Amino acid sequence: MSQLIQMRQRIKAIETIKKITSAMRLISRSFHTRMSKEKGNLKSYQEEVENLLKHLHASSPLWQSPFFFPEQNTKPRKLIILIGAQKGLCGNYNTEITYWIKKNKSLLIAPDTEVFVIGKKTDDYITHLNIKKSHVFKELTLNTIEALSEEIITILKNAQPYYTHVSLIASFSQTFFSHKLKTVQLIPAFITDTRKEESDYDWQGDPHEILETLSEMCLRTKIHITLFESLLGEQASRFIAMDNATRNANKFLDAMHLQYNKARQAKITKELTELSAHFMG
Repeated sequence: MSQLIQMRQRIKAIETIKKITSAMRLISRSFHTRMSKEKGNLKSYQEEVENLLKHLHASSPLWQSPFFFPEQNTKPRKLIILIGAQKGLCGNYNTEITYWIKKNKSLLIAPDTEVFVIGKKTDDYITHLNIKKSHVFKELTLNTIEALSEEIITILKNAQPYYTHVSLIASFSQTFFSHKLKTVQLIPAFITDTRKEESDYDWQGDPHEILETLSEMCLRTKIHITLFESLLGEQASRFIAMDNATRNANKFLDAMHLQYNKARQAKITKELTELSAHFMG
């Protein structure tokens, strides 16, 4: 009887786990679907801002910003921003970023390099490797992306001296079922215009101020979209992980129910045999 009780308890535990993984699967799928619809608009906005900046810069090629275009002879001051998952239970989503961190540890601990960390799981791994962090942003959600982008921009603009090289490193969804590491260079800014024709613009203000403002918009958009795509990949990976967990729970339940029914039937048969032997005797 004790064996049957233990089996019933195990079945109940697996059913509880299945309810949790199934709920998380639905939530991740819902978030991913909603974010996928927004991604197209963000990408279109980014392309428009970048194209406008390239065209205007072609009209005023003498514009140079010490913030966006550090001088080559400046003492190097590098910044690497690592973006990972905010929460766990998302399969192997962090595998690429953790592998990169381990492989490039010497770069991250270099005297001329600073490290920003976004996402609790990446922060935990960085702490495990004893890598120094300048800033940690643990709260990466859909509601905090905009505020987080603004905070990073503020830190970059207030840095003295300015960073000579800034890059974002994050995992993103190559497809719904696969993830890839992506490096996004923020500084020095990469601005080129392949058009051959001359552009004639009627500047209503100082061209340098306009280009400075537009460059900041472009930088903010790059950070925002990179964070957005990272979070989108996390949701896709969590859906896959929870879907696999739910499927495995169903397999365990089928096997446990079969084993339980066999044990229960054997117990009943044994008791009937003992009763028959008792009355026959």
